[in-house]
Amino acid sequence: MPVLTPGHFVTLLDDLRGELQLIPAEAARAALVSRSRLLTLNVEQYRVNYDLARVTLNRVLAETGMGVRGSWARQQEHLAFMNAASSGVERAYEQATAEIEQARADRFEALTRAGVRPDTVTAEDFYTQQAAAQLAAEGHTVRPPEQKSGSKRVFNGFAVFSKFFVGIISGVSINLLFNPESRLYLTLIALTAGVMFSVLLLWLVDELAYRAKLAPSTPGMARPSAYLAGIAAVVVLYLGVEGYLNWDGILRTTQEIAANAAQQGQLTDLSAAPEDTGFTPHWSLLVFTLALVGMAAGAALIQGRERARTVLERERLGARVALLRGQGAWQEAARAADRVAYLEDARDRLAPPRDVTSPDHARLNERVLSHWEQERDTQVQDVTAALIREARALQETLEEFAAQVQAARFPAPRRGLGRLLG
Repeated sequence: MPVLTPGHFVTLLDDLRGELQLIPAEAARAALVSRSRLLTLNVEQYRVNYDLARVTLNRVLAETGMGVRGSWARQQEHLAFMNAASSGVERAYEQATAEIEQARADRFEALTRAGVRPDTVTAEDFYTQQAAAQLAAEGHTVRPPEQKSGSKRVFNGFAVFSKFFVGIISGVSINLLFNPESRLYLTLIALTAGVMFSVLLLWLVDELAYRAKLAPSTPGMARPSAYLAGIAAVVVLYLGVEGYLNWDGILRTTQEIAANAAQQGQLTDLSAAPEDTGFTPHWSLLVFTLALVGMAAGAALIQGRERARTVLERERLGARVALLRGQGAWQEAARAADRVAYLEDARDRLAPPRDVTSPDHARLNERVLSHWEQERDTQVQDVTAALIREARALQETLEEFAAQVQAARFPAPRRGLGRLLG
């Protein structure tokens, strides 16, 4: 402890008490003897407090030391656990990596023997390649996914645009037929009706072509001839309606041209027929419109058949894949193809235990350790501070007593009148 032991103060007090006999004045000596007896009690009280402080410090150090040692032990156990777990995970990861490399080598050998691409990574791809090869050998070639070339994008754009373009032409023709005064709301109604009519009929052509292609291989559907007859009926209806609307529009446009020419003085008889005035209908406009309608219907027909072809090839390929799976002739190669992915997933799932991945346990140990250390420092400081204050007070009292003893032994000589009176 950072204080003098009681023995030092006892020795000093005994020395001072031995000097009391050398004091010549009886009254001063008696007063100092009484004070020395009180100081003896003070020193004895300091001895009791010193022993009590030592016992208290031993108890505090023992209690907090156990807490500190326990916290350090748990911390060391946690660190050892983390190291062991990390080492175990690392060894398991290295072992899983070695198994993956071996599985890749086995997959390469199995796929090479099976005659498929060595870069096949799943059993589904393996069976798909085998089924496609068998279908090709039987004459049912499965086309690869179509690349989006520039011409293909242009064709798809034309197929979509044609539905709305011929619909707008139909709307204009309807507007000329039923809206001679060109009212705005009637014009909007006519254009909307024309677009809806065109899109609906061309969608029917697409759907009928799709069903006609699927009918021979799909039970429960009608004969392909019925769908082909439906396509012909829809196309004839579309061409008939568009031809009538455009023919009527051509006649009205021709009459308006003739009337305008008559008003300008180029004709003399306004009641004459258009053919009598030298103006003939614009047959080229009718032919051009019907050609556009036919092209739009043909594009819808091609799109429907292409969609049906893709579905048929996918169904045929799926059926052959299912047949190969059921036969079980390529199970070893398929298992080798899938084994790598399974091992990689298992390796990815390797992780240290929950206690290692989260530092909650370590932070708790640190907080407990900090608590015990703070508790030890606080209690030690309180006990030692109180003992130091008492030791300083006792030392100052003994110093004051020693000064009084010295003053009594060697009184200062009096001068002047005081000396004569003494």
